[in-house]
Amino acid sequence: MVKLLDCTTRDGGHCTNWTYDSEYIFDLMSNLNRNNIDFFEIGYRNYYDREGKGAFYYCTPDLLKKFYEKKDGLSLGIMVDTKRYNESDFINGSEDYIDFVRIATHPDKIRETLNIAKNLNSKNYNVMIQVMDISNLSEEQYQMLETWQHKNIIQILYLADTYGTINTETLEQIFNRIKKMGYKNISFHAHNQKQLALANSLKAIELGAYSVDITQDGAGINGGNLSYVKLRDYI
Repeated sequence: MVKLLDCTTRDGGHCTNWTYDSEYIFDLMSNLNRNNIDFFEIGYRNYYDREGKGAFYYCTPDLLKKFYEKKDGLSLGIMVDTKRYNESDFINGSEDYIDFVRIATHPDKIRETLNIAKNLNSKNYNVMIQVMDISNLSEEQYQMLETWQHKNIIQILYLADTYGTINTETLEQIFNRIKKMGYKNISFHAHNQKQLALANSLKAIELGAYSVDITQDGAGINGGNLSYVKLRDYI
């Protein structure tokens, strides 16, 4: 059965400036646990450009501690952008209050991202990579992903339709190509600019996706993300 990752407060934070009160987060986590959601990406860890942004934009360990202690069955994680990554922001996975770090990268930063993944893994973090704007991957970038010698350290490789522009046929071509590269788990993150988030996510599930991303009520940028309410009737 496909696993689900909720990124309501991380991706939806683009619409709220990553400002939420604690009770909302606790209520959301309780709801996710009741619905057997597997992963909760609570926010970003970006210490750049913080002006005007709420605490879930930078997600310090001190902030996360109280949520980590109440996460129950959820795997709790954060996202970091390759272009905003600073090694000193990640102390050690055994001393942090997260279960995973997802690194988001545009195609032109893949090489740098793979090095960041190795660094985080060496510091005891479980690592996911999210390759954004997948329809614009070049042959050279496909080769970087294919020939990398450390695929086993990646918990999940996410393919993201960042701008909500691809159709199911394009997704199938990309997904099948990546599947042949030897990564353990291939997953999908949809946006809904063309109202294709559900169709593309269902196609990814059909193709064997390990997980897909959801948000509550489709919160998020670029047309929003896949709404859990719309997906749950199909799984």
